[in-house]
This record gives sequence, C-alpha cells and structure tokens, in this order.
Amino acid sequence: EVIKMSNSNLVSYTQLSPNHSGPRTQKISRFTPHCFVGQVSVERGCKSFEDPKRNASCNYLLGTDGRTALGVPEGYRSWCTSSAYNDQRAITVECASDATAPYAFNNKVWEALIALAVDCCKRNGKDKFIYIPDKTQALAYKPKDNEMLMTFHRWYAKKSCPGDWFVSNAHKFAEAVQERLTGYVEVPIYVKPNPGEGLRAIARRCGITFEEIKKLNPWCKAPMYIVPMRKDVRIK
Repeated sequence: EVIKMSNSNLVSYTQLSPNHSGPRTQKISRFTPHCFVGQVSVERGCKSFEDPKRNASCNYLLGTDGRTALGVPEGYRSWCTSSAYNDQRAITVECASDATAPYAFNNKVWEALIALAVDCCKRNGKDKFIYIPDKTQALAYKPKDNEMLMTFHRWYAKKSCPGDWFVSNAHKFAEAVQERLTGYVEVPIYVKPNPGEGLRAIARRCGITFEEIKKLNPWCKAPMYIVPMRKDVRIK
C-alpha cells in the first residue's frame, strides 16, 4: 500500500535525486537534520546528489541563504542516515553548514530548519516534537501518532553528523519547534521521588499519566525520573 504524503510549500527549488528506495513502507514519525559540511547553495547541494554512484540523497536541503530545496519527495525513502529503519520513517534534511567542526549552521539555515520542522509536523498530523538526548532511550522510544521524534545520523554510523554545534543546540531547536506548534514548550525534566514513592505516585504529583512517565522510564527504580512537563507548570 502506497502511503500518500505531501511536500512542503516552503520549497523554492526542486532538483530530484535518482537515489531513493521509492515509496515509503512506513508512516513518517521522525525528523533527522544533517550537516552538509559546506556552505552550499540549494543548487550546488542538490547537484551533489545527482550521481547514482554516490548512493546518497535527502528529502530536503537547506541552502546557506535559507532557501529550501526538494531532493526526494517526502513520500519516498531517501538514502541519508545509514539506516533503512530510520529513513523509512524520517524526513531527512541536509543543512548548509561550516566545512569544519563543529559544523555550525548560520541563522538563516537555523530559522529555515525550524520552519520546515513545524511545517512537516503540521502536514503529518504531529503536534508534539520529541527530542531525547540519550541515544539508547531515543532509539527505544516509540512515537505516538501525534509525535515526531528527532534522530541523528551519528546514532547509526561513525559520523559526527549533524555536528556538535547542532547537538549542543538541539534542546533549543526542539523547544522552538514545539512552541510554534502549540504555543508552549513541553520538555523532559528530572524529578526526585519522595521516600517510598513509585512511578504512579510521581505521575499523580506531576499531573501526568502513568503511561507517559513509564514510557520514558522503563527501569523500575532510579534516583531520578524523567518527566515530560510544560515550562509554565510547577510540580507540587
């Protein structure tokens, strides 16, 4: 069954790559930014994915001037993250960056990436943008139908992508996307349990469901628990 998906209206340039696996076999539930390792234009960036021998592509590419290009239709699986599992589920985005570590994005690319993430979430029925910095926890997480999980290339291969600059700013990025989606920010915080207090009691104290806190805390006991919490809500 072909999963019908639209492309972003933010696209101002299209140069389709032959490098892809055809229609996706999975619904979109992930968003994966990459660093291009060079301050390229959309034209130059997309041209680099024209060669079939390169075996690489992306759904979108952001040029150094902030323009957005389409390289592989959103409904198709790109070859971008060294993982068929991820790329079947992820919208992949190559971003113009510095050519040397920490591969920083300029402000135009940063803002374009936020706008694209928000647009992709809205068109795919997602109102919650999830960033879990721990690789093991992130890859074990199963997004709900309304959630978009951010993943990184470095989690699947020996690469620095998307670069230390973006990783160090990933919390800010996720917060910016979430705030534009819902008008408020919901981020994981750490809560210390009271003596003898279990997950159900912590969930009640924090005003969330047991299922929400259990999903982020698969272990039974810990000195601290991760709790998804709105920034404007105080824990009792």
